[in-house]
This record gives sequence, structure tokens and C-alpha cells, in this order.
Amino acid sequence: MDAPTLAMLQRIYRDQPISRQELGVQTRLSANRVSTLVTRLLDEHLLEERSVAHGGLGRPPGELSVHPGLARVVGLDIGGQHSRAMLCDARSRALAVEAWPTEAVPDRETVLDNVVRLVESVCRNGGIRPDQLTALGVGVRAIVDPRSGIVMSFPNTPAWTVAWSGLNVPEEMRRRLGVQHVAVDDSVRAMGLAGARFGPARGIASYVYVFLGNGIGSAVFLHGRPYVGRSGMAGELGHVSVIEDGPWCTCGNRGCLEVIASTSAILQRVKDRLTEVHTLSQLTDAHARGQLTLTALFDAAKAGDKLAYQILTDTGAHVGRVLAIALNLLDPELVVIGGPLVHDDGILVDAIRREVRMRALPHISRQLRIEIDRQGAMSGARGAALLALDQAFDDPVVLAEVLASRPQS
Repeated sequence: MDAPTLAMLQRIYRDQPISRQELGVQTRLSANRVSTLVTRLLDEHLLEERSVAHGGLGRPPGELSVHPGLARVVGLDIGGQHSRAMLCDARSRALAVEAWPTEAVPDRETVLDNVVRLVESVCRNGGIRPDQLTALGVGVRAIVDPRSGIVMSFPNTPAWTVAWSGLNVPEEMRRRLGVQHVAVDDSVRAMGLAGARFGPARGIASYVYVFLGNGIGSAVFLHGRPYVGRSGMAGELGHVSVIEDGPWCTCGNRGCLEVIASTSAILQRVKDRLTEVHTLSQLTDAHARGQLTLTALFDAAKAGDKLAYQILTDTGAHVGRVLAIALNLLDPELVVIGGPLVHDDGILVDAIRREVRMRALPHISRQLRIEIDRQGAMSGARGAALLALDQAFDDPVVLAEVLASRPQS
């Protein structure tokens, strides 16, 4: 395939669905030239064109997308508690999903065996073999160098540190699964990527993605691309100190946002407060029954429980202060917040927004939007699948290989 046709396919993948007219505007090619290139790709079954209903006269406009059978990829989201997998086609549509409890053990061979079994299972459910995959995307809840695919540490799951630290994930996956093209990154950056293609950051060039869960993760996107920094660690808002003499963090510092505002930290703070003699809270019974959960905390706060309300508003204030620092430095268009702590978009999120308005520069805070990511628990796996697809379509050499060995639809 010649270079102009290949470039047109790459453009359509990135902006799908897209009309011929929009292609002409973006590529600055004539209508005839666009038509020639698109026709060639349609004839080779690399594209599909769908008519769009309209109320005017004449031929209805069409939307172009890459052919769904052009690629098959698996995205993995490997965390300390759950591991998730999604098999996708070339349009990032889910063909099969899996979610397993994670076995967090220090043995590297066991860890890798479990990852391989997860990939094999989701492929089997999708009717293909792992060696038929175009690419594999791996998101891990860890500190990762996305350029080399090497995991540097797993701070939120100390039991995994020995197994994962220094692990060359692409090399191991190629050896064990026969998949030649493997993309690896932090799961939070993968979630942010999914948010840009299918969530609230769609069409936004610069934004910050924040994940609030048992760990605090964040990712910075500038000009439509993730900014990873010199060592691949850009965006670690969870390791900004918010309390000078606070609890020790796994990173070696004290009072990091992660040990103040993570799920486990919040629930531990509730338990500590419940031991105080004069504390009155409807959470006392839930704690006694071993049912002190985030849901119980949210429900109590909504019902007017003072302890629950205080815990959530204090947590939101800490997150908002750290976020305001990032906003003053980066001045993004949007902040997207995901994770179990913002699932209900309630008291905690209100506290974040309020603190940002107070702490960020007025011109920044007035124009900024803070949105909730509602893509669900599989967003990390879907984002990892996008990592794999982007790798395949961005590199002309890799794309040529994909086209030469593409699966038949």
C-alpha cells in the first residue's frame, strides 16, 4: 500500500467516524483525491461507510470507520485486587470481557501465568487464539516506563513488588503468548485515554485525569497526547504531601495524598473516629457487623450523619488542594475524575469543586470543568486495548505488518 493511502487509513482510525468532507478539511486534499483514496480502502475492505440520516435533498452523507475485522486486540487492567480483560475489534468495540480476583503473590512465574490465563480466557470467549491477536495492551496499577514497558514498582501492592519490579512486560508477553506488538502503561493513563475517546474528555486537547480508589492515580494529557515526563512518572498527584507529619507512605514520604484520601485510608479514619468515646454515628453498627464499606459511608453522609459528612468533605478538600496546584501549573481545559470514591458524584465531589474554586487562580477555576468518568470498571481494560490499537495504527511499519496478516472478517 502506498504512503498516501496508508496515511489516510491512519487518519480515519484516529478520527472515526468521519465524513469525506471532514477528511478533506483535515488533510487539505481535494474532494477527488479523498474520494480516490477512500474508494481504494473500501475496495480492499479496510474501511466501512455508513449512511447518516439527514433531512435534506440528495445523497445522504456517509461516515467512514476502519473495518472492524481489521484487528483484534486485548486490553488488560492489572490491579492489586482485580484483573480485567477486554477483547476488542479495530473500532475498540468489546467482543468479550473477563474480570478476575487478583492473586497478589511475590512469585513472578505465578503472576505471569495468571496474566497469560486471563488473556487466553478472554480470547477463548471471543472465539480466537492469543496468537491471532494483532496487539496486546497492558495497563498496570503501578509506576511504569511506557517507552520500554518495564514496571518500576507496585507501590500500592507491596506483595507484588518483588514479582513486578524490573519486569519487561512486552518481552514476557511475546515469549509466552506469541503476540509481537505489546503496549504497556499505567492503568490510569489507559483510563484517561478511554475517557478521551469515549468519555467526557472526547474532543478535548488538554486535560487531567484523576483516579480515586484504593490508590490515587493521575494522568496528564497535553495536545491530545499523554505527557509521561522524562522517566515516565509524570502526573503522580497521589504522592504530593498534604500533611507534613502525616502517615508514612509507601513512597517513603509522609502525609501523601494517597495515604489520606484513598479508599482504605478513608475507611481506616472512620474506624479510628468510631473508637472515640463521644462519637455518635450510624456507622457504628455497620462497623460492628463488619460491613463498613464505601456504600455505607456514602449512604450515611446523605442521611445527615455528621461523621460521614466530615470524612468525605475533608477528603474532598485534600484532593481539591492538590488538584488546584496542578491546575495552576498546567491550565487544562478539563479535569476528569474516576474511581469508586466519586461513583455517586456527591458530597466528596462537591468538596473537590469547592476547594478548586477557592485555591486555583480565578481565571483558571472559572473556565475549568470538572466531570465524572462514568465508563465503569472496564474503562482501564478498554483504555489498554486503545493503547494497543494506537500502537498498531500510529507506526507505519507496524500497520503494514497488520495489513499483511489481518484476520478475515
